[in-house]
Amino acid sequence: MYKSLKNRAFTLVELLVVISIIGLLAGLAVPAINGALKKAKSGACLSNLRQIGIATLAYAAENSFYFPEAGSGNSPAWATNLAAFLSTDTKSKKSIFVCPGCEKPVQDGGTGEVAVTYGMHGGLMQKGAPATNRLSSVARGPEVILAADMCQNPGNKGWSPYSIENPPVFVSQSGGRGGAAQMDSPISTATDSDTGNNSWMRYRHSGRVNVVMCDGHAESIMKGSVLNKHVIFGQ
Repeated sequence: MYKSLKNRAFTLVELLVVISIIGLLAGLAVPAINGALKKAKSGACLSNLRQIGIATLAYAAENSFYFPEAGSGNSPAWATNLAAFLSTDTKSKKSIFVCPGCEKPVQDGGTGEVAVTYGMHGGLMQKGAPATNRLSSVARGPEVILAADMCQNPGNKGWSPYSIENPPVFVSQSGGRGGAAQMDSPISTATDSDTGNNSWMRYRHSGRVNVVMCDGHAESIMKGSVLNKHVIFGQ
């Protein structure tokens, strides 16, 4: 004769052990998921910048090899000029001109506004002035930053500072120090926060900044590793 098997419920201790194991596994999974999400956003950002670089080269090819005009006020003309080469608009907060990893909310642009969180090199494309530099102005295309992640101004409605002007090396071939800069010296990263009207690059991707170089390729650079040679374009 077989003994009948009785249903046996979990004891309280066993239930607590199971819950603890589930909690431990969830605790291990969440950082991994967050890390994967950040990498995905960084990858999408690099893709955006790569498209911006290619569009800039296409624009230059049709305009006597001049870079686009930077623009002024809250109208970054470089973005609106490049949009025509990308079949995209500049008002959507999901356009290629907006970094997917932005930590501050980005609104769609309204009348006369654009949604842009990337900034262009303030020396190559001077803000508030017609374009004066050509592709031939850049001595080392694969090394010189064309555009990059930019600090956001939390007070803006739909747009961010879009001309990288700090540190002063971005607008001065002498590096803003009154003399020839050491090409392998790192630039200042004094301001890396989304406060005020910051004209600095933003290292928002796990301590790295995403950039596109003047030859059209995009890369990620660790904070403290952006050098003068990445900014000074005429030497």
